[in-house]
Amino acid sequence: MLVYGSFSFRMSRNDSPLLVDPRRTLTYMSIAPSIMALVASGKLRGYQPRSRLPAKRRLFLTESAVKDLEDRNSATNILDVRGFIEGAMARWVQGQRVFADDKGKARFLKRLDPPPPEIWEIRVTEPRVQARLFGRFAEPDTLILSKFHSRQVLRDKKKSSAQDSEWQTAMAQCESTWNGLFPGIAPFSGTTIHEYVTENCDDFPI
Repeated sequence: MLVYGSFSFRMSRNDSPLLVDPRRTLTYMSIAPSIMALVASGKLRGYQPRSRLPAKRRLFLTESAVKDLEDRNSATNILDVRGFIEGAMARWVQGQRVFADDKGKARFLKRLDPPPPEIWEIRVTEPRVQARLFGRFAEPDTLILSKFHSRQVLRDKKKSSAQDSEWQTAMAQCESTWNGLFPGIAPFSGTTIHEYVTENCDDFPI
């Protein structure tokens, strides 16, 4: 077991990362050391909630996401929604339930329609829609968040070209950030939600 801070990666006896599904071994073998190197260089920061509860999932923030969270002049702090955002991130890391209602309006975690592919959002919706945290999966239960978007910037998707343009720009920015951090490494891709979130997750189509 290789541990970096509060985040761990399973290792085989020959020190190669081990993944349950052998078809994804090459991707995982390349991305685990990359994550550790990026954390060491300060380009990624592992998020650990202020809690004694153990971490059950992994969450990493890019430099831009850290700035969105901590900068006094960021929308997160100007709009006074940091507490709600940290609550959502803690929910993810502590392994609390990921869910959606029948109409998808209460969905906590959602994969957005491509292109580009594999862009996800954590929806901060309590007590109302506050923010959308964009990112990609590096492996099951491991999210890399690249940018926080306020409700004022990204409202509900509509058919207007201006609205779609804002979403497409944000999604393209997420992809660009990933490619800068992990050149040549694709994000994790699955076919069911349980391939992304391995426990404490309700069934719903993605």
